[in-house]
Amino acid sequence: MTMPPETPQPPRQKPSPVLLVFLILPLVMLIAAGVMVLGSQPGTAVVPTPAAVTLPPMPTPVSLADTPVLDFELTSLDGQTVRLSDYSGRVVFLNFWATWCEPCKREMPTFDAFMAQQPPDGAVVLTVNVQESPDLVRAFLNDNGITHLTVPMDTEAEVSDLYGVFQLPITYIIDADGIVRYPKPGEITRAEMDVYLAALGQEVE
Repeated sequence: MTMPPETPQPPRQKPSPVLLVFLILPLVMLIAAGVMVLGSQPGTAVVPTPAAVTLPPMPTPVSLADTPVLDFELTSLDGQTVRLSDYSGRVVFLNFWATWCEPCKREMPTFDAFMAQQPPDGAVVLTVNVQESPDLVRAFLNDNGITHLTVPMDTEAEVSDLYGVFQLPITYIIDADGIVRYPKPGEITRAEMDVYLAALGQEVE
């Protein structure tokens, strides 16, 4: 019986050097990553600690609640002399503002509408502008149709410094006896103005 001839086997090929590189490279990268992780563990590396930083203290508002008003004299936008003491016997909303301040700008129409409704001896709003030019303030009022406000010009920030103002807007509600009763930082609404008037025993128009 004749056996079929054996099929010759192909010779075994050696691994390609390029293939070896691709197989070994990931292993080397894993080892290197492990060394880095171990090196970051406590006790194996010293991480410099930043020096302590001392920040300057934040300014705080001057506490004027339940104190007599600090009288002042300023020239208004229309050239009139304004003294806070001239409004004795009336509730005064003493407001500090500027045209670059968005909440301040939102308050102005509220103040204007409020003053349009007040009788001659009623509550008054004094909107003290801080360190801006008359032309800039006049243009803002004209552009927004604001015509009923008295705007004292605090061009040197002397009055705002006197009242400890460091942020705008802020409104001081002063009673008819000349006592600062309620400092109101931030924007004030008409509803809040009415609440302050009622708290001071004033009739709300």
